[in-house]
Amino acid sequence: MPADNSHLQEIDAPMARTPTVSDEEIFAASRKVMARRGVHGFTLTDVAAEVGLSRAAIILRFKSTHELKVRLMTRMAEQFAQLVGSLPHPPGGDGLLEVAAFIGRHLGNRKSLPSFFATYSANMEERELAAIEKMRGAALRNAILRVMPDTCIGREAAAAAFSAHLTGTIMSWVGEDDPDAVAYLVQKTRDWLRLAGIPFNTSSQPANLRPESKPAPKPARGKAKSTPPAKRKPPARSRKIAK
Repeated sequence: MPADNSHLQEIDAPMARTPTVSDEEIFAASRKVMARRGVHGFTLTDVAAEVGLSRAAIILRFKSTHELKVRLMTRMAEQFAQLVGSLPHPPGGDGLLEVAAFIGRHLGNRKSLPSFFATYSANMEERELAAIEKMRGAALRNAILRVMPDTCIGREAAAAAFSAHLTGTIMSWVGEDDPDAVAYLVQKTRDWLRLAGIPFNTSSQPANLRPESKPAPKPARGKAKSTPPAKRKPPARSRKIAK
């Protein structure tokens, strides 16, 4: 009599598995959610939906919304510190222009800035998040100090004044019509350097300045095309008629 193997078929049947998602993918999805909802509107449910996992699967790796938030913001601060630390650092005004252009490139869009400042203020009220914000601030201050020349008020005080200039210029940009944050910060920083008496190279552009902000050579090519050589032909035809 043949053996009944139906129970083996049930065992061998494929089982539904949770999709394999790396921590990097979860962090990437978390950044998107944070950009949309802000730090304090950030939830595990939103992250799970963004990355295609269940909320329970996220909790297995990150115990709570707070833990995921802290780990994500720590990574973002470390990446910021690495990027700002790798900037070209010629001492003097040119180095400060590099810092200004870098900050301009990382501003995001104008609509998100009020939310950014509100989030920063709220983060400073929470111990762990405040420590992360201070880490980011220290990285920027070190980048400024690395290129700040000696001034009449000392390098530390000058670095603090330059940081205040950047913050004020960013807030001013929100109310301006200029869509290019990089070009705006660079131009205002040039004005600040002139006011502070810090020399810089007026003929060079910071490496972080957007290519589209540079003057394009198209008008020169247009002028060359606008003078056709055919204008000399009428005199030649008039001589033939005279003959």
